[in-house]
Amino acid sequence: MPRILTNLVWLLFLGAIAAAVALVGGEPVTAGPLRLDALALLLAPAILFVSAIVHSFALRYMDGDARIDGFFVRLTALTLTVLLLLAADHMVLFALAWTAMGLLLADLIGHVRTWTQARAAAALARNSFLAGSALLAVGLALVHAATGDATISGALADLATADGTLLALACVALAIAAAIQCGLFPFHTWLMSSMTAPTPVSAFMHAGLVNAGGILLARTAPVFEAVPHAMTAVFLLGAASALFGAATALVQTDVKRGLAASTVAQMGFMVLQCGLGFHAAAMAHLVLHGLYKACLFLGAGSALSAAKRPDAAKDPLDAKAVLLALPVAVIAGGVFALVTGKLAGSLDTGAILVAFAAIAAAHAALALRGWRPDGFAALLIAAPLAIAATAAIYGVVVSFAEGALATVPGAVDPQALNPVHALVLLAFAGGWVWALAGAGRGSADALYTRLLNAGQPAGATVTDRRGFYNA
Repeated sequence: MPRILTNLVWLLFLGAIAAAVALVGGEPVTAGPLRLDALALLLAPAILFVSAIVHSFALRYMDGDARIDGFFVRLTALTLTVLLLLAADHMVLFALAWTAMGLLLADLIGHVRTWTQARAAAALARNSFLAGSALLAVGLALVHAATGDATISGALADLATADGTLLALACVALAIAAAIQCGLFPFHTWLMSSMTAPTPVSAFMHAGLVNAGGILLARTAPVFEAVPHAMTAVFLLGAASALFGAATALVQTDVKRGLAASTVAQMGFMVLQCGLGFHAAAMAHLVLHGLYKACLFLGAGSALSAAKRPDAAKDPLDAKAVLLALPVAVIAGGVFALVTGKLAGSLDTGAILVAFAAIAAAHAALALRGWRPDGFAALLIAAPLAIAATAAIYGVVVSFAEGALATVPGAVDPQALNPVHALVLLAFAGGWVWALAGAGRGSADALYTRLLNAGQPAGATVTDRRGFYNA
């Protein structure tokens, strides 16, 4: 059974690629409550590819497990449910697929039935997902009440005459539902507590299933754009989670939990991009993060041996480091802007996206401080070239996603700049410089404790006895 289901997922992956090639650029294909549009065609191959890799990895990882057949049946059912969610156009079907996805994932988190902590983690995840499903149902019901249409595509076409109050309430419900699914702050506890899941489940969960919140925001983007200040609120929600997740990831001592905190940060950045009006860029980030995080989880065991080796001493933040980071930031940010055309027209939230790309490039440059090809002068040439090339590749991926999703309503709709955008950008840049300069070392113990406590899983999901993990 496991091998048959694994081969089935690989065949579905090949079929999804064929469908994407055959239907790309055409009109959406509708069949009853299902609708294959550019968003579904873009994401389905990526989700199936990750699922196929996870299935193949699990063939050996789960070998000898007494419930291996049931594990593969649920894993395959979860994959098919995500595909149904992508294609669902009727609101009831979308809500049912969303609920089924959460229940299947919670069941897999608690796969080891005899492990008390696994049962507790599954119960926490299940309760969180049911709350999110209820909010999703409320949000979709409000959109239906405001527009009179029971399909997502039909409702989006009727927003011009919709009741603004109902849409505003719908935005609140939908945003919280997305935040719960993504494990955003302050709904991150279920995600941090899910370490009882077998590694293949963790890989699939962090690579694809938490991304469903971003898919929901992309599907309903015009609803948020129709409500004043809703996009700014989504931007703030994502920014808070990105900052929180990045900070808590720094203090984790468990490999998988550190990756979970990183997912909170990455999901925050994905939602932040949605709040800027760049849902297509968020979908590109979704795919790239999914591939990257799946690789990290599946290789977590191998990483443990490497983590035991002492880290190389890091160079201090000095004038040379600044001399290296600044030109890299300018060059890479410029390359990203040039490739994506984010600064080609009027000044809008595209400038914020470029600024984040520049900060990321500067941080990457600082990570190369220990590398000395032929001295610092050579590094001043090599680092900008390498990171600029990376910025160009990322820009190409974003541009491809924006082109592929051009027919999806709200996929690319830059927002007007406002003071909130500037303040958040300053908070990111200031916090990054503050951390690098070690300005908070005097209160390091207190800050460490606060961050560590904030990123802790639920107590019932943790054990201090190693043997329990092999129960």
